[in-house]
Amino acid sequence: MTVRQIITEIESLPREEQAEVWTHLQKQAEISGQVRYADYDEAMKVADRIFTERAELFRKLAQ
Repeated sequence: MTVRQIITEIESLPREEQAEVWTHLQKQAEISGQVRYADYDEAMKVADRIFTERAELFRKLAQ
């Protein structure tokens, strides 16, 4: 199904159901728009592990 078909389907709904779709989309936008941050210490542990395990790859990339 294309985006245009979905829009047409939504437009064919009764106003109450269109409002329900709109409310759902707004909630999804709010959820996806939230910024999530990694814990700094945990991120540093992961970065250290990646750079250690993939040291050869990073050496090659640096050339």
